[in-house]
Amino acid sequence: MFIWLTGLKVILYSWCLIRVWQKTPLSLPLLAIVLILLVSGFLRTYYGYGRTKLNIVTLLLDLILCLILSMFPQSAGFDKLFMIYLVEGTAILPKPYFIIYAILTTTASIGSYALFELRETGTMQLLEIAEILLYGFAFVLVFSERRQREQRLAYEKLSQQLEYVNLQLHESMALSESLASEAERRRIAGEIHDSLGHDLTGLILTLEAGRKLMNHDAEAARTYWDKAILASRTALNSIRELVAEKRGLYFEFELTSRLNEMAREAQALTGLQVELDMQTRDLGLSSKEEFNLYRIFQEAITNTLRHSNADRAQISIAGNQEWVSFSYWDNGEGTNEIEAGNGLKGISERITELGGDISFQSQRGKGFKIIGHIDRRRIPNEEDQNTDCR
Repeated sequence: MFIWLTGLKVILYSWCLIRVWQKTPLSLPLLAIVLILLVSGFLRTYYGYGRTKLNIVTLLLDLILCLILSMFPQSAGFDKLFMIYLVEGTAILPKPYFIIYAILTTTASIGSYALFELRETGTMQLLEIAEILLYGFAFVLVFSERRQREQRLAYEKLSQQLEYVNLQLHESMALSESLASEAERRRIAGEIHDSLGHDLTGLILTLEAGRKLMNHDAEAARTYWDKAILASRTALNSIRELVAEKRGLYFEFELTSRLNEMAREAQALTGLQVELDMQTRDLGLSSKEEFNLYRIFQEAITNTLRHSNADRAQISIAGNQEWVSFSYWDNGEGTNEIEAGNGLKGISERITELGGDISFQSQRGKGFKIIGHIDRRRIPNEEDQNTDCR
């Protein structure tokens, strides 16, 4: 879209300049305004229309300068610039600014034409119906293309999130298989609850996202997805009811490499940039501690992808032999009311199991934050404890 928008701008700018230059040489003030318009317009193009504040400021500046330009006797023909700014504003400004700007542009165009006619003929005349309809047609056309572009971007983002969740699902399944070969029945029973429960939650998320994407054959897709989601939820509930054994020893687990791998996958598949600030090598964390921390951060990233619309997150771990502090933060939309669903409840249960405490903080527009602390002096030896499955 931005390529043809730039091409249209070049054509109309050139047409206006040539028409006016053929009629009469430009005066110095008029030439200065025209040059500012050119620099302002192509400054947006130079940055690929990617800076919202720059777009708003330069478009308003262009609109003001275009109104001033219409006051010059030699400016006949520059009224077509209003059409450029209508198209640009509708295409690139965020909601609801593009609607406001389209109204301002149309009003400015009608007003400048009326003032021009009043000065030239002594009577105030408005634009002809055909030209007003042309403005309306241009707005509808660009708005339609904008909607298609937004839907395409939303589809691509949802597809990336779906791919990431699928990858996490496969990794968790592989992790469950490695558990089966290394641990006895009690440890497997406990891990089925934590690992397979997470797997099925990821499967539900995958199928729900897939259902939203299947908009070409809604009736056929709805039956398939609904049955799959129902089966997944039933399996998850069955696991929670059947698993009543105790956990045994934890298998070997390396937290740093797994978090680095998860961060790379999140950025590659969804664009979410996860920054890691960890000192785990000096802490002497047990496999149980590392595994539970990994699950906490895995759930946090999943929640970020599902709910926050963030593009950056940060994981921090620090401490010593007596305590461990950790935090997770994203720059998403945030909320003023945190509702503890299964994911946050699961995180709380894991930190309680480690003898620690945790808090969740969020504010609309300021992202979401998790802060946790583990008192390692309160944790019994892993060989002597078994933790209830919940």
